[in-house]
Amino acid sequence: MSFFKLFPSTQYDFNRDGVLQNVIDIYRSVRPEGTYIDNVAAYKNTSIQNGERPDVLSLRLYGTTDYYWTFFVINEHLHDGLSVWPMSQEDLQEYYAAEYNGYAVSSKGGITALDRNSDLAITGYPDSLADRFVVGETVYGGISGAKGTLTKKDLDLNQLIIQDVTLGTAGIDPATGNAKASIIGGGFLGDPDLSSNSSETIIGGTSGDFVDTYRSWKYRVAPHHYYSKSLSNTDSFGNVLYNGTESSQRPITAAENIPGGESMNNVAYITNQAHLEQLNFDRSTIRTISSQYIEQFVEDFEELINA
Repeated sequence: MSFFKLFPSTQYDFNRDGVLQNVIDIYRSVRPEGTYIDNVAAYKNTSIQNGERPDVLSLRLYGTTDYYWTFFVINEHLHDGLSVWPMSQEDLQEYYAAEYNGYAVSSKGGITALDRNSDLAITGYPDSLADRFVVGETVYGGISGAKGTLTKKDLDLNQLIIQDVTLGTAGIDPATGNAKASIIGGGFLGDPDLSSNSSETIIGGTSGDFVDTYRSWKYRVAPHHYYSKSLSNTDSFGNVLYNGTESSQRPITAAENIPGGESMNNVAYITNQAHLEQLNFDRSTIRTISSQYIEQFVEDFEELINA
């Protein structure tokens, strides 16, 4: 059964010439009441198996593919359709490779001031990314020689997202291709997991803007957000959020600072990969209609959508 076969038709003048055509009224919407959803006998939580499509899940639960659409009606987070259906582990890895290639490079984002308590004393924002660089331009590492396309500026995290990266070649200027002895080659400098995490200057090939880096991560494992480890519920929070494992949390050591300048050895961050894996895991459990109620639900839906 096609979902839209349940909808009424209406007439619409597409060409504004007075000729009416019958079309399905896709603007109709029906949502189950809270009391109906809260009926524990009518619903159950179901785990979507790896790579299981909505029609396949419908077949597994009801013996037919016809009721796939009910999942999108009764689950609030699925109202955006297939774009929020959980990805298979294989698709998730392909998504990382396509969407999270390259580097996330941060600057300190601090201020130059004689007195931080006085607004009048601020003399500049030497490492701010605001009003610097042009999304889409090629940027270069002044020491590594790495280059790539700037695809995003995240001002909240003070990150430049640089993708389609070409690693630097020792002794070669990435902008001109000429010999330059100071270029050491490799990826953008500042990896917090390396003992040698020196910074470098990132230079915009079009804008000519530049900023000194503070940290550099592979984009996939860059910080998605930071959180305080000093909260009294740190352990339970971590276990609940990460399904019993904290392996994806990257603590900031006492020797490091986060952008902003203060010593933040009591802070950790959640990587982009960990965040997406948790989001995908959360989406893999949905509410479904018990098999003994499914036909009644469909009848009620069709009656209401045509009212």
